Amino acid sequence: MATLALRKELDTILAKGVDSFISSQADKMNDLLARTGENFVLFGAGRLGRAAITGLRKAGVEPLAFADNSSKLWGQTIDGIKVYSPQEAKEVFGHKALFVITVYTSTPVRRQLEELGVTFISFAELSWKYPQALLPHYATDLPHSIFSQAESVSKAFEIWQDEISQREFLAQITWRVSLNPKVLPKSLHPQEMYFQKDLFSILPGDVLVDCGSFDGDTIRELRNHEIDYRQLFAIEPDPINYQNLTSFISTLPENLRDKISTCNNAVGASREHVHFEATGTAGTTMDAGSYEVESIPLDELLANAQPTYIKMDIEGAEYQALLGGRKTIEKYRPVLAICLYHHQEDLWRIPLLIQTMSDKYHLYLRRYSDECWEQVCYAIPKERVVK
Repeated sequence: MATLALRKELDTILAKGVDSFISSQADKMNDLLARTGENFVLFGAGRLGRAAITGLRKAGVEPLAFADNSSKLWGQTIDGIKVYSPQEAKEVFGHKALFVITVYTSTPVRRQLEELGVTFISFAELSWKYPQALLPHYATDLPHSIFSQAESVSKAFEIWQDEISQREFLAQITWRVSLNPKVLPKSLHPQEMYFQKDLFSILPGDVLVDCGSFDGDTIRELRNHEIDYRQLFAIEPDPINYQNLTSFISTLPENLRDKISTCNNAVGASREHVHFEATGTAGTTMDAGSYEVESIPLDELLANAQPTYIKMDIEGAEYQALLGGRKTIEKYRPVLAICLYHHQEDLWRIPLLIQTMSDKYHLYLRRYSDECWEQVCYAIPKERVVK
């Protein structure tokens, strides 16, 4: 019965069409701006805050200030914008500005701004006001593709193995058309990301493939949880991240170091050279910047391996990387942990692609942060699902 009710909710959304949601959000934003004008204080002076500045300036809007919880930043100027403490920002701008949450983990800031008593919106709401300047930003986008690809969205709903996944999928579609955070279930603990222990377990004989190894954070989590495995392939294209990765691995005990092979490449659908911005952060952006690296299909990289687990957090290249690993996945049916938050349509097109690779998978959807962030599709061979 639960599935039928959720199905009906999804059908109702898809039947409304995109215009009603766009119009509703525009009316809400216009009401707010009628009181404050285009006066914005960006709460969060990190990566998302700087992206907001760049976008707003493209739209011809200059933010008034940053607010940030880090006392180290108070009084500093970032990209020409002064950083205030939250309390000072309220005292100076609270009566005349709209505060914008520009941090990815937004729930704590939302509570803080409610307690401060200022008027605020999310980055997603801001981006809908200035879509040409701010969108797409990962999975944050106008919802047109949800409706233009409604048949695929509808098919993807049926893929998920449990009610938790179906509810999360419906909630994601609902949030992406309404931007209402109240529709979202509570996120899971981030330390379980990629290794959701109530779904599957890593076994001592497993061969792991870590696409997007960053600075070794996933390897670190494996060690913290005392998870054993036979071999691990760590793949990271960013040269700064790769150096940090290899430096971290060099500090491990010899018995762990010997299990890990590293690769300073990207993964994709075919062998080619790709460009990206080498930032030395978790947010390296493909198809932008001047740094060039060779992209190699997983079918080629893993030609002499028999992987039993593949994780992908590769900044939007997941779909192409799955295509480049199709033969390997079809042959060995490894557990897959694939991020879905880098493009809006990844929420449905990636699980649909995986479904074409094997009918022996059970698929699950889990989320480890707010809004659309840190969302993972798990494809688990039936025999490996935790009973």
